[in-house]
Amino acid sequence: MMSSMIFISSSSFFLPAYLTKQINDNNYSDGQFSFALKKHYVAALIIQENDADFGSNNWITLNRELAKNQWRSALKLAHWYQGIAEEKSREVLFTTAIMWFEQAIRLDSQQAIVDLAQLYFQQGEIIKTQSTLRRLPEILPNNSLGEAIVRLRIHIAIYLGDITPVKQFFKSATVKLYRDGKTLSLLADLEKYAIIKNSTILKANDEAKINLSLGVSSSCITNLQLFATNLKHLKHLEQLINTFNKQQPLAQFVCLPTPRYISVKHLDCMAQLQQTITCDEARWQSITKEVDSRHIGLMLSEGGANVHLGILYFDVKDKADVFSHEVSHLLGFVDEYPLIKGHDSCQGIQSKAFSHNIAVLKKHYQGDKNKLRAMILKDISWANNINDNTPILQLMGDTTSKKKKWRLGTPLAYKDQIGIHISESCQRSRANDRTSSSYSAFKPLSRRTQLRYFADDFPEEYLTLLKENPSGYLMPSFHYNIALALYQQGEIVEAKFWLNKAAQWEDNPLRKAIVLRGGL
Repeated sequence: MMSSMIFISSSSFFLPAYLTKQINDNNYSDGQFSFALKKHYVAALIIQENDADFGSNNWITLNRELAKNQWRSALKLAHWYQGIAEEKSREVLFTTAIMWFEQAIRLDSQQAIVDLAQLYFQQGEIIKTQSTLRRLPEILPNNSLGEAIVRLRIHIAIYLGDITPVKQFFKSATVKLYRDGKTLSLLADLEKYAIIKNSTILKANDEAKINLSLGVSSSCITNLQLFATNLKHLKHLEQLINTFNKQQPLAQFVCLPTPRYISVKHLDCMAQLQQTITCDEARWQSITKEVDSRHIGLMLSEGGANVHLGILYFDVKDKADVFSHEVSHLLGFVDEYPLIKGHDSCQGIQSKAFSHNIAVLKKHYQGDKNKLRAMILKDISWANNINDNTPILQLMGDTTSKKKKWRLGTPLAYKDQIGIHISESCQRSRANDRTSSSYSAFKPLSRRTQLRYFADDFPEEYLTLLKENPSGYLMPSFHYNIALALYQQGEIVEAKFWLNKAAQWEDNPLRKAIVLRGGL
């Protein structure tokens, strides 16, 4: 009896190792496996976890137990929580994912360091990204993990606007060691978006051949070069351009070459949520030698979309309909919703036609109807598209009076016709004086358009107006923006230089002369 007790006691000391070996060798009974599970032996837990449904409560419980000592299980949990956090946009789940990444790191997982750094980078937490990467050893492994680290560091450098490390990487012998698909794709993107120029790295790679034009049309009225400050936004711009080209009728009038990178260090912009994006436009001198384009555009992380003369600004959340709305301004269309208080277009009755779709005119007239009609139509850019039988004046007061009084506007009965319909454009932005109530903004169509609500269609009638007079109200080239910014900064000589550059984009001699004088 005594010898039997000694045997059981001593054999129980070796039982975990024995059962683990039996399980690893797939040589175990159901009873042994159940006992091993009950005692939380790692080998049994791993088998049970492999059989569990991914993401189930059982799967989570098993991985939590394993994650006490197994970095792979901690990493699995981190990735799972990160996935559902991204799917459901729940910040608390990101916190849980980070907790499991940290556990995997405590268990000496270099992969977890890289994955956590990538998560921070996706969230725009650059300082945390960099501090996490510093937890890696100085000598990186020459494998897929090492390549992932290099790729992330390239992304960070681009995001921060300092591409010197990227150029150094291209010149180093190390670049030849990194040849997997993701790295080659990144290298191709660096050249595609003009982050690195004239590199010889990709010339031997057939897979790296790229198409440098996303949209070329013989009917282009203008070419618009778009910029972004990081690779994620540049790829987003490509998708936006493709959607715009497929869905928006204005696409036929705008040539959109491949988006280009611009270092955030070359910009000085104010871009905050629900506030109009503004920039020091003198800074755009840095790209003029590389861009052969009348207009340019910049996409930032946030800020209100707008067009200022020859430059379009918008943010990453703006969809193709918003982009189309802003592009219409470059082509010479004006907003049909209330413009901001003090807007230049609404400070008085227009001296000449200034857009395809808006005219600012007197509300009331007195005299002969036919003579008044002829006079008014001379100031309307869409006059040729108004039918002779469509009224534009409505009689007011005494119909027997010799000097009849008229209110400008097409009657409701003709609301489906091109005419002179009241627009909301100048409702709140007219000059604050006694004359402000005597004039208003008018438009060709009574119905809502994309100039009023982004989600509405851009009307066929407006496309016709654009085809009939494609360059009549086109915004000046972005070089004019540079000239204006320099003039406002007191740099008169430099401003004249850029006015001359802007004038070179004008085909009409009269417009060229006006631009040279600093007018519009």
